[in-house]
Amino acid sequence: MQFRTTRIKLVAVVVGALTAASLGLSGTPASAAEVHCANFTTLQRGGTVDGGSLYIHRPSTTPESGNYNCVVARGDHNWAVRALQETLNTCYKQGLQEDSDFGPATEQAVRNVQTAINRTWNAGLSVDGRFGPQTSSWFSFKQFKADGTATDGCW
Repeated sequence: MQFRTTRIKLVAVVVGALTAASLGLSGTPASAAEVHCANFTTLQRGGTVDGGSLYIHRPSTTPESGNYNCVVARGDHNWAVRALQETLNTCYKQGLQEDSDFGPATEQAVRNVQTAINRTWNAGLSVDGRFGPQTSSWFSFKQFKADGTATDGCW
C-alpha cells in the first residue's frame, strides 16, 4: 500500500510539472528566456529616405529586423542602447552621455520617462527602468533626416 501511495504522489507531481511547463508556469524565471535588443530598425515616415523623408531608430533584436519583442536593460552595451540614449536625450531631455552603455543613469532615465508616460497617458507601465516591448510601444523616438543628420524632433 505504501508503494502505491508513493507512486500516485510521484505521478501527480510529474503531471503537475508537465502541465505547468506546458502553460509556461515553470519555475524558470522569465528573465532566463527574455531576448535583449542588440541593434535597431530604421523606420521611415512619409515615403522613402531617398525622397527626403524622416526616419527613426527603434531598438530591435537585430539590425533592421523589425522585431521589437526585446528588452534593453542594465548591463547591455550595443547599438540598441545608443538609439535609446539618443531618444531619451532628444525627446525626453534626460541629459545622458550617449556611450552605448546601459548603466545606472540610463536605467534612471527610463524610469523617469516611464513615470511621465504613466502620468500623462495612464499607460500602466511598470516603472522598472527596463525598456521592453510595452515601454517601447509608448515611446516617441528621435527623428533623423534622409542624409543621416539628426533633428530636434521626435515621433
